[in-house]
Amino acid sequence: MLKQDAPMRRCRWNAALLAIVLTATCSITSAEEPSDNKPTYPLWDGSESVADYAKRVTLPATKTLDLGNGVSMELVLIPPGRFVMGTAEPTPVDEDGFYKKIVTGQALLVVSGVALLVMLAVVILRAVRKRQRPKLSLARLLAITVAAGGALLSGVHWRQSARGLEAARLVFTMALVRSANDNEKPAHPVMLTKRFYVGKFPVTQEQYQQVIGANPSNFIGKDNPVEQVSWDDAQAFCKKLAAQTKQAVRLPTEAEWEYACRAGTTTMYYSGDMEADLGRVAWYSANSKSGTHPVGQKEPNAFGLYDMHGNVWQWCQDWYAEDYYGKSLATDPEGPVQGTFRVLRGGSWDYSSMDCRSAFRRWYNPDRRKYYIGFRVVAVPAFRTPF
Repeated sequence: MLKQDAPMRRCRWNAALLAIVLTATCSITSAEEPSDNKPTYPLWDGSESVADYAKRVTLPATKTLDLGNGVSMELVLIPPGRFVMGTAEPTPVDEDGFYKKIVTGQALLVVSGVALLVMLAVVILRAVRKRQRPKLSLARLLAITVAAGGALLSGVHWRQSARGLEAARLVFTMALVRSANDNEKPAHPVMLTKRFYVGKFPVTQEQYQQVIGANPSNFIGKDNPVEQVSWDDAQAFCKKLAAQTKQAVRLPTEAEWEYACRAGTTTMYYSGDMEADLGRVAWYSANSKSGTHPVGQKEPNAFGLYDMHGNVWQWCQDWYAEDYYGKSLATDPEGPVQGTFRVLRGGSWDYSSMDCRSAFRRWYNPDRRKYYIGFRVVAVPAFRTPF
């Protein structure tokens, strides 16, 4: 009986061991391939730099693709995270509050100034009456000092309030203009659950020439962004680059592009709301002198990306849809499954400041080429076919 039980016990042990192995294998597989709705890494909340985030999750902060002949392409880590996509309705300026501050400052200035003049007049009249030099008691000196300080602070408060009202009106006016684009509304929350690497710069003419073997650009310069490339041309570049580098390469989705551009900001540009802020980070109609410029000459955003505003429009992966935005939380949106036009983002050297905003959307035929259209690429572990 014991001899018959021994093989049965061995079978049970083998079955249990097999179950343990299968369970462990499933656990590893599920850890390496998380569900579509679960972030592959902790969401970035903007409280740390990308370099610190990359170190914390043991990811390289940058990735370099070798294109051959000493030409390379640097890409920057974009961590998964949440952001508000699109343009929110502007908040009206509280002009009554500003006017109250202005009137208060004016009143305090008048009262303090009159008090100071009265005290000085009393001191001078007493000195004249007694035919001696003006003398100040400690109490009078203290009173005059307080009155002078009050006048000074009241004047500063008055001036700052007036300037604040002027700036608020300007921001509100600009917000009204930007809110006119219905295809940017409603502003809605988006969550990107997967990290990706995006080109530090738009694809340059040197890089395009190395991969494709030709340079279609109108404004020649090896470090200038390549232009006069269609969406189809950009896809051909990505396909050839992917085969050459054994790395999945594609264009960014619209959501990925805006998330990467904003880099945690909610302003019109990643540099601020004013046109002067745009001038620090972009080549556009007011400063480009009617042409493209070498990439990387302006200030980068918090992710370390250059030329997200201006220089050349950048193709996105998505088909264009007027009513693309929804009110509910969107997770890893990829746009419509079909359409007529492809999406462009970022503005260019011959477009106005309003067209260079983070939320501004443009569209074009995927087979058309223009001397103000280029692109940048994204590298990811896996991607949906663009066709």
